[in-house]
Amino acid sequence: MALNKEKVMILVQRRLSLIQGISRLTAELADALSRRDEVSVNMLLQMRADEMGRLDECMEEIWKTGEEGVSETEELRHLLTCDPFRETAGPGYEERKIFEIRQKTQALIKKLQEEDRKINRSVAGNQSFYD
Repeated sequence: MALNKEKVMILVQRRLSLIQGISRLTAELADALSRRDEVSVNMLLQMRADEMGRLDECMEEIWKTGEEGVSETEELRHLLTCDPFRETAGPGYEERKIFEIRQKTQALIKKLQEEDRKINRSVAGNQSFYD
């Protein structure tokens, strides 16, 4: 049985949407921290944790699409772990779209990590996770 690339494409898009939600909540968290609004900070941290849980569930669902057989698992592993900026997508629409979505996702994750790093340093100071 062949890997259902259309389903993978949809799930990878869902993953991007979840990460966009986490990014939005992170920006709101930074704003709440700057206002020293503890109620909003706590609420946003919980909302962000919930989104991260949904992100984990989405990743589990993505990996399950490749459980049909060895070749499907290998193909899925390649689609999800190769460098989408250096590798060339296959000829199919779904594979090209997966690479495009993964490029957007990686760029957003990099931006999100920097935002998170700034928040962590502003809250933790010298005891920051990143220092």
